[in-house]
Amino acid sequence: MEPLLRIADELERRDADAADEVARIERLGRELEGLRASAEAAASFLDALPAAELALARETEAAEAALGDATTALAEADAQLERARKDDERLAAERAVQHARDALREAELRVERASVERTRLEAEAEHRRSEAAELAAHAGALARAFGELPRVAQAASLAPAPGLAGVLAWAEEARGALLLASSGLAAERDRIAREATELVASVSGDPSALAGVTGLRDRLARELG
Repeated sequence: MEPLLRIADELERRDADAADEVARIERLGRELEGLRASAEAAASFLDALPAAELALARETEAAEAALGDATTALAEADAQLERARKDDERLAAERAVQHARDALREAELRVERASVERTRLEAEAEHRRSEAAELAAHAGALARAFGELPRVAQAASLAPAPGLAGVLAWAEEARGALLLASSGLAAERDRIAREATELVASVSGDPSALAGVTGLRDRLARELG
């Protein structure tokens, strides 16, 4: 009786250890997916940043040129209004002045929008660069955590190469290692469950009996008692 109960104890311990490792892998997997998503977003922004900066510089230049043209046009319209003598000339000149003022206001708003966008882009660029450093540090910490999991491939515990490209390459490798580890643990828990079933069947005499690992010792004790 005692040897069988010791076997049951061992099966329960092995299953509990495997369950704990599954939980750790799932937790690290969620953390890894969050890291990978953030790194992809940061890398996408920083990769597109030079083109965005160039486009903004061109827009700023065009907006300032339009503002200059609008300022000149308004001055000319004001001068034309000063020279107008007849009612129809003054009416046309007043309309031209109003049109020029509207165009100037639109040009001023265009310059303002470009300035606001420049401020926003510079702030986000600073944030993304800071975030990239934080993500690299996070990846390093995750790599060390992976090194504590015996089932995770050793490569996943190595520090990522510098930069977001290194973080993303490491994250992809680590993701594969976690999938392999999860698969291995699932197979091990299946084997343990089969052993538990066989153990109970050997005592109960019912080869079709199904036995989960949880509470195995107590069930076996009842069968033996």
